[in-house]
Amino acid sequence: MNWFEPTEEQETQWKEFVRTRPDPVREVIEAHVFAPWKLYRMKSTGHRVTIYSFDEPKDGPVTMKVDVGGEFNVVTFSRRVFGVSPEDLVECDLPETGEPVGDLEMDPHEAKALIDEIRKGVN
Repeated sequence: MNWFEPTEEQETQWKEFVRTRPDPVREVIEAHVFAPWKLYRMKSTGHRVTIYSFDEPKDGPVTMKVDVGGEFNVVTFSRRVFGVSPEDLVECDLPETGEPVGDLEMDPHEAKALIDEIRKGVN
């Protein structure tokens, strides 16, 4: 699922970016059909994530950096996670309407409302 709709220019820039990557990185991107406007779920944690970058090691497997944020999850704080295996990511849907999302960096009243919403779902 796209978390934003890319323009034609963004799609062209992405194709050029992929074309110019080292072979191992390009192969990972093409094999998994990764794109920066798609939303992914980390199978290992359940978090929805967006792609930040691809690590281009001289030796060893390609890994990724992803952003885990309150826009698509309930998290204590938004963060960037590195060393993510491409196989740990699967494309996913956006949060459903009314699904709790957010982080504790939000306004205290919003944080309290989010906590109350989460507690309703637990009971």
